[in-house]
Amino acid sequence: MNVPRFILREWQLSDAASLVEHANNIHVWNNLRDAFPYPYTEEDGQQFITKAMNIPKPTTLMAIEVDGKSVGSISITLHTDIERITAELGYFIGENYWNRGIMSEAVKEMVSYAFLHFPELKKIYATPFGFNIASQRVLQKAGFECEGILKQTAIKNGKVIDEHYYSMLKSLWVSNVHHRFFRQEDYLLLESLLYEAIFQPDGAEPLPRAIIKKPEINSAIRDFGKKPDDFCLFAELNGKTVGGAWMRISDGESKSFGYIDSETPELVITVFKEYRNLGIGQGLMHHLIDSAKGYKQISLSVDKRNYAVEMYKKFGFKIERENEQDYAMVLKIKG
Repeated sequence: MNVPRFILREWQLSDAASLVEHANNIHVWNNLRDAFPYPYTEEDGQQFITKAMNIPKPTTLMAIEVDGKSVGSISITLHTDIERITAELGYFIGENYWNRGIMSEAVKEMVSYAFLHFPELKKIYATPFGFNIASQRVLQKAGFECEGILKQTAIKNGKVIDEHYYSMLKSLWVSNVHHRFFRQEDYLLLESLLYEAIFQPDGAEPLPRAIIKKPEINSAIRDFGKKPDDFCLFAELNGKTVGGAWMRISDGESKSFGYIDSETPELVITVFKEYRNLGIGQGLMHHLIDSAKGYKQISLSVDKRNYAVEMYKKFGFKIERENEQDYAMVLKIKG
């Protein structure tokens, strides 16, 4: 299915007219709580946007933009006290944009945003009305699971109705990560990952991106895919690349500190900063080690200050040598 392009972004005062155009619709209102106004006036739109713009960062309320116009809204409501690890998802989109696949993709994107920006969250849920089959399908397509039916818990248009409780656990969201192999058109992506792999202490001035052109660094990706032993995996979550791991045997030129010999492939592994501490790097490492069974050992170099040193040790890497800044580590491959 070819889903129309959309973006999630913060609300702006200039969105008021478009918001009112798409929110002032009885068919939209029928699927929402009564707190959502109908008729939806210009004053309602301005109050809503002002409220959205005053939410502390990171925001919990975003506009859905299609073709340069705000056509809907999506939000999470953070709970407190003992339920502070849970948030409720809410959304609507203008009727002209129903049944086009936009909402399911927007839900996926909002879920990722929420779990990444609010690390304490363990669960996101939504409670569409029992008669709102379309909203239930939106959640199903976004990977939500129905935990049950809340019978006769609400009243809408004078009728007592059921609500269906759909949820996404953070553990399930992370499990949606899958791996794919390198394609030649991925070279620019590999450059981005190589830059991300360079250790930079928190608070330090970012290194210039041109640093990846230094011969001893660029040797990790130069003409990647043209050597028979080049091997690369990307980790993807909801269609977005979030990390990568690759290994290759050096030709002996521009040797990095992790170089051991002409038979030992050197590993580079990284996860984009916002996706760290989710187990994605460990999954990549397991897959890559399983793919290295034909070698006696693999190596890597790592800054001594990098917290990943401990992860490498847990996988069995041993320090082969060190200098003032880095370790060269080696993993013996079993079987």
